[in-house]
Amino acid sequence: MPKQLKFTLVAAVVLALFLGAQGTAAVWRAERNIDAGTMRTGNLLLLVGAEPKEAANYEFIELDGSNLVPGQYVQAPLMLSNGGTTDLLYNLVGASAKPETPTDADTALADSSILSIYAGMTAVACDGRQALSGQMLYKGTANSTAKFAVARPLLSENGDASKENLCVRLSIPSNAPQAASGGSLKLVLNFVGQQQ
Repeated sequence: MPKQLKFTLVAAVVLALFLGAQGTAAVWRAERNIDAGTMRTGNLLLLVGAEPKEAANYEFIELDGSNLVPGQYVQAPLMLSNGGTTDLLYNLVGASAKPETPTDADTALADSSILSIYAGMTAVACDGRQALSGQMLYKGTANSTAKFAVARPLLSENGDASKENLCVRLSIPSNAPQAASGGSLKLVLNFVGQQQ
């Protein structure tokens, strides 16, 4: 067999083996155009308290439970407003009725107290200790899982839709345990706002 033919056969066999060892490579590509919608920017600011004292961290001194005894309650209006430039939804995200370093009596009193928050009452009606009316947003103990069933809207434009008056009541049932005697309360409500 001539040298050139041998070389050609060997080269053909090597090329066939080389191509057979490479395997199969495939590339798939899919493309689709979507409508991404509109991006909105602005600032989000949930304020608590009535003007001129409204703030992001508000001291709720209107609700004074220092002389609260079993079978009684205190209630006061609490204004929430949208101070930002975008509509928002807000919700209660936990509450506490215990002081920073609670005693056993403080804990017993806080655990037996009932927190009620209503929307739809005027500040005057709430201040006047009228019966709670309107929409009940929360009723239960002041604990870390306290939350409204549905987030509440506040619009960014000035006007009635950018503010909401809540009536907050803290009550001690007449059957509060004796262990709560001498306890003190410090109500802390935590609200969060998110862009609507």
